[in-house]
This record gives sequence, C-alpha cells and structure tokens, in this order.
Amino acid sequence: MTNWQDLDPAALDQSYNARESVPDFENTYLPGFTTDSRRASRNNPGPRNVPYGPHKDQILDIFPATRQGAPVHLFIHGGYWRMLTKDESSFVCEALTPMGVTVMANTYSLAPDVHLDVIVRQCRDFVAWAYKNAHRYGGDNRRLYLSGHSAGGHLAGMMLSTDWEGDYGLPPDILKGVTAISGLYDLAPLQKAFINAWLQLSDIAVRRNSPIHQRPPHPCPVIVAWGEEEVDGFHWQSERYLEQLAAWGVPAERLLLKGRDHFAACNEFMDPNAPLTQAVAKQMGLI
Repeated sequence: MTNWQDLDPAALDQSYNARESVPDFENTYLPGFTTDSRRASRNNPGPRNVPYGPHKDQILDIFPATRQGAPVHLFIHGGYWRMLTKDESSFVCEALTPMGVTVMANTYSLAPDVHLDVIVRQCRDFVAWAYKNAHRYGGDNRRLYLSGHSAGGHLAGMMLSTDWEGDYGLPPDILKGVTAISGLYDLAPLQKAFINAWLQLSDIAVRRNSPIHQRPPHPCPVIVAWGEEEVDGFHWQSERYLEQLAAWGVPAERLLLKGRDHFAACNEFMDPNAPLTQAVAKQMGLI
C-alpha cells in the first residue's frame, strides 16, 4: 500500500472516493439505502424517531427483539459525515433482529452545518442513552455492542476511545464489542483531500478526532472489516488501525470481505450467513 504522503492531490482524492470507485452508484446502491431500509422497517416494527439528546437531529429508531433481555446492537451510519440518516440504516436489523438482537440506529447532525466534534459528541450521547434506556425496550444493557460503516466506522472507533466513566458517569466497560466497517481512523489524509471541503479540520482537530491517536481507556473486542474491492485509502486505513490496536493490546479481528466493494461490505448485514453478520453474531455470543 502506498503511503498517502507520497500521493499527489488527484491521486489522494481518488484513493478516498468510494462512490466513484463503483459502477453506476446512483442506480446500484443509492436506491438500496432507501428501498432495503423501508422494507426492513416495515418488517420489524418498533419505536421510531425517539429523541436521545437535546438537538432536533438526535433521534433514533428501535427494532426490538421478540424476547426480553436481548443483546443490543447500535449502528452508526456513514455518508462522509455529510449525508444519510437513520432512515437509510434500517436494513442493518434485517438479519440481526431475527437472531434475537434489539437493534438501534441513530441520526446525527451533518457537516458542514456542525463540526466533527459535535457529531462525535452526539454519537456518544446515543450510546449513553442506549445504555440507560435499553431495558425499556427489552434490551440488556450489559450486552451492548456497536458497529458503524465508513464515516460510521470512524465514529465507532471514537466510541471505543470514549471515557464513559469520566465523561458520562457510566461504567467504563459499557461497550462489550465494536465492529468498524470500511472506516476512517487517521484523518490526516482526509485533511488534504476533497473531504476537508466540508469537514474543515484543523491539525489539532485531526488528532483529537482520529481513533488511531485515541487509545481506548477500557478496550473491548474489535472487528475491523472492509471490502476486498475498496479503493486504496480504505485498505490503508484499516490495516493501520489494526496495527495500532495491536500495539495497544486491544483484541482485534481482521475481516477482509472477499469480492465486496465499499458499499456491498455493509450490505452483508442483510444476509444472516454473510461473513460480516456471522462475525458480529459470534462477537455477541449468538453462535
């Protein structure tokens, strides 16, 4: 893998342009975010648009398991921090809820209307809310897991690095497992790429918001997953994050999804037999 610092601006942009790397994105994947999620939402009724914080964007959907005391899986969507909501994330429940998992998906405010610091804080509010309220929806907050895709993979890494005890007065180990899918863990390359047009990150904000620089205060098992057909930047990000987790002594599993591009990687959540779903189910102790 080429070091990002050796790339010229055009090559750096290309190495992080996931949308342009797949043929006919507008017709192949974009409709699926809505069509597949609408189907999953219809098939898995539950509370919708539940507030989890003071801002109007801080709302979530809940897809409860049919039994009490279910493990809880939180999902944080991608969209390069500037697009999508929970409404395009319902598909994640399609395989997990029939396995006996209560699934929650959140909306957060988007760049450039808010800074990345705000997005991270809102997602931390989401996790804290889920821990405090899971029992109201049949969930067991002692079995709280989390995943995120793309920008959501970055946010999953930031959740892993949170001081839940110091910042929220909660037990330090509220997360029992994290799955980061096609994520972005070192934001330094993005500061030099087209993404910074809406992120507007300073050097200090890059370090503060890069999971690769934020040692988890209470590590839990981590799955780092990404598609075999991803553009180079996402391969580099995932491998570097795995190296850093290992250096910190964090138990981490490398999951390269064969034949999957950036978007198909996350779509594995719709198939109970797909490698990603199986790995998450195993992490949760379901298989």
